Amino acid sequence: MEKFITRAGDRFEWKQPKAVTRSFILTRSTEPFGTMEFRSFWGTLAVTNDPVQPWSFKRVGFLNPQITIRMPESESDYAIFIPTMFSGGTLRPPDGRLVNWQPLNFWRTQWHFTDTRGFPILSFRQHYRSEGKARLSEVFKIQAEVQVESSHITNLEFSMLVNLGFYLLVMQAMDSASIAAASA
Repeated sequence: MEKFITRAGDRFEWKQPKAVTRSFILTRSTEPFGTMEFRSFWGTLAVTNDPVQPWSFKRVGFLNPQITIRMPESESDYAIFIPTMFSGGTLRPPDGRLVNWQPLNFWRTQWHFTDTRGFPILSFRQHYRSEGKARLSEVFKIQAEVQVESSHITNLEFSMLVNLGFYLLVMQAMDSASIAAASA
């Protein structure tokens, strides 16, 4: 495993190479850093891999949904994310410190994780461009820039949050597409 230390100001980017697949690449200054792949096109199980820790994420439940976070090959949950009704939610990691997921704008294209005191940890900004240029072909892809906001984050926390945050953005896009298709 390569050495990796997070610092406030570090930037990463999630990219979707093809709009027709549900696989994503996390880059750090144009170098591949991690991946996320959904096991099926309609399912909610996603598996991630990065130099720190691989994870699996799965949304379970209908009336009271939650997202389970596991380390591969584990039979028990490492952490649970409990979404709120209209936006955001709370991550319950094993150390008991709660982490909040909150939108930063009305359109729900900017989000961040905060600690219990409200200090930002990691922020996400969705975008529709490639190589810095806005392109129509990018509209159907789910992509986001990620910035580390806090130096008080361990590599394991970073790995879980950078993957969970993007998983939540993908699930939000899936839900929005389903609602749009149902109402058409």
